[in-house]
Amino acid sequence: MDLAKLTWLAGPRWIEIEATALEHNLRAVKGLLQPPTRLLAVIKADAYGTGAVEVARIFLAAGADYLGVTTLAEGQELRQAGIRAPILLMSPLLAEELPQALTNDLTLTISSRSGAEAAAAAAAMVGRQARVHLKVETGLQRTGLEPGEVVPLVREIRCWPGVQLEGIYSHLAEAAHPGAARRQMECFQRVLMELEEQQISLPLKHICNSTGLLLHPAMHLDMVRAGTLLYGQFPYQAPRRGLELKNPWQFKARILFIHDVAAGTPVGYGGDYVVKKATRLAVIPVGYADGFALTPVSRPKDLNDLARHLVKTILAYLGRGVGEGTAVTIAGQRAPVVGRVGMQLSMVDVGHLPEVKVGQEVQLDLRRPTASARLPRVYCREGQPYLVRTTSGEMVPVLSSAGQNLAPGAGI
Repeated sequence: MDLAKLTWLAGPRWIEIEATALEHNLRAVKGLLQPPTRLLAVIKADAYGTGAVEVARIFLAAGADYLGVTTLAEGQELRQAGIRAPILLMSPLLAEELPQALTNDLTLTISSRSGAEAAAAAAAMVGRQARVHLKVETGLQRTGLEPGEVVPLVREIRCWPGVQLEGIYSHLAEAAHPGAARRQMECFQRVLMELEEQQISLPLKHICNSTGLLLHPAMHLDMVRAGTLLYGQFPYQAPRRGLELKNPWQFKARILFIHDVAAGTPVGYGGDYVVKKATRLAVIPVGYADGFALTPVSRPKDLNDLARHLVKTILAYLGRGVGEGTAVTIAGQRAPVVGRVGMQLSMVDVGHLPEVKVGQEVQLDLRRPTASARLPRVYCREGQPYLVRTTSGEMVPVLSSAGQNLAPGAGI
């Protein structure tokens, strides 16, 4: 890879996405399904930070049947990029959002009677049919129709000319716990049986997320919704089922500056870190505004998880934690981040790496949920860039004879 040309397009820090890894993961997950079960690829939250538009293209080409997002804006982004595959909005919308959703041919989630009525009204307003999936509340207690509401509402909706009932689904709250998942599935099945007694069968029935997909093959039904697995990560406590997933994600930057510092020199804001012996410091264009060195705080899952949290916190306080967000890799060797991480600049001790130079590539650890959406995404095949996404749009990573990059969207 020509770093100078890549930096011309993406700047001195970027997230590198390997398309073949995403393709591999989707095909591996789809291989666990028995036909005719379909695969909905979840690409919410900018495809888990990998970039929704290009990842949608990759997943669809690799065999995804449906796409799933959370918000209207996410669905609109895909449509504006020319993606025509069915897209399920997996959250209720406000009434004023519905006309735009229907104009963009997005499939709606209906979680209440009022939501169904609003969808019908929007369909009449824009002169387009509303394709909908009913969401049933079976245990997550987030959104959804109560089980007893489903059959009466479906009988009404079937008489509404502007609404097409395409599917019905629920969401597992504790897919890793067999008893809890079974109770939710039994609740969902009772609703399906009540519909069948009324001679009503909806084409797409689905309840499994990534964990449910792995643990409960009998619950695959007509479609499964895979997210985490497609991005190379196994859900907590989920079995691997023989899957070998690939990591498509690398966070990289180039060194901007290197200087020598003497022993006893305070480094960074507050002088919290003091150099113990003479060394060299490299400055990289990455900081907490990019999500670097930030850790999402969540409730520990069990006592072992709590112990791990406490150990990491104590080591960080003692300045001894060298792990995710506190070290980088240069030429295959680890180098610690020293001093406080700045908003957009951080310092790395490279005293043990005498060959390091300005402009050299650095690999960083960055948790995907904290990665800034403004970081450029560079899409590669077998390590060779073929597309760069920045805040200005999409560009192919090729320089013209005049030394200018192609216009945003060129070659797409």
